[in-house]
Amino acid sequence: MKSIQPNILGKEFDCINKIIKKLPTHNIGDDCAVLEFGGENLLVSVDTFSDKVHFDTKSFSLKEIGERCSEAAISDIAAMGGKPLYITISLAVPNNKIISGLTDGIKKSVNRHKVLIVGGDTTYSKILSISITVLGICNDPTYRHGARPGDTVYITGYTGLSAAGLYALKKNLKGSKTLKKKHKKPTARIKQGQALAKQATAMIDISDGLASELYHIAFQSKVNIEITKIPIHPILKIFCKEQKLDPKIFVLYGGEDYELLLTGAKTKLSTTQGLIEIGKVTGKSKKAQVYIKHKNKSVLLDPQKGFKHF
Repeated sequence: MKSIQPNILGKEFDCINKIIKKLPTHNIGDDCAVLEFGGENLLVSVDTFSDKVHFDTKSFSLKEIGERCSEAAISDIAAMGGKPLYITISLAVPNNKIISGLTDGIKKSVNRHKVLIVGGDTTYSKILSISITVLGICNDPTYRHGARPGDTVYITGYTGLSAAGLYALKKNLKGSKTLKKKHKKPTARIKQGQALAKQATAMIDISDGLASELYHIAFQSKVNIEITKIPIHPILKIFCKEQKLDPKIFVLYGGEDYELLLTGAKTKLSTTQGLIEIGKVTGKSKKAQVYIKHKNKSVLLDPQKGFKHF
């Protein structure tokens, strides 16, 4: 494998591509690694979260930080249609007084999903950093590379609310409780992922932004995708009208909603409750482009506006 993603997705993937060119790898390119172990498909994923990058201790309580990081990590299991079982936690903290609050939040998340903590590590750091490894199982994982021409593209819920909540927090805007809560308290879509895995051809969780995740599926599946609908939640519409902002920017590039993006046959998925249809897989393509319908024309969707780690 020469690359995991095209460089158009940003510097993060430049880094990843440089790593995998030098190190031995095995089936990299999905939300989780899938390993055959004892007759089961073992799912393994790791996420790292840092202050001022993934959260801000000025806007979040320690409990909110712990719960949020745990849900974000567990969401990778949901994207594969799996069941989370165990996590390990590594904490790099400026002082040990903050650990109690963090673990209160993590406890709330793992209890929600019936997950056990089986290990971890602690160390000192001037900046708070949390690394969570999640282990799960799945009989038949759903990968990113299975999208087929003719498939319909769906999301499990509205996107953009979390990013709008972050905007409201940064601007110290009053109100916007729903948006702020969406940003601070995401929930991994475990049950939805398990149910959809039986019918979806490809699936991914929406962490870095809808546009970016669409390109992930397009690249891994070697297909073109066309977005025909941009669903905007009524609360986001009102918020953006008041703030004189374009809601489509939040919807397409916001990220951290942790909804699921999936493809599959419309005949199988159209009756599934809660799914929102947004487009279609138009055909096979080595270029793997994502287009958006605009005034009866298909315009190439820019993937660069989403969240970037570098």
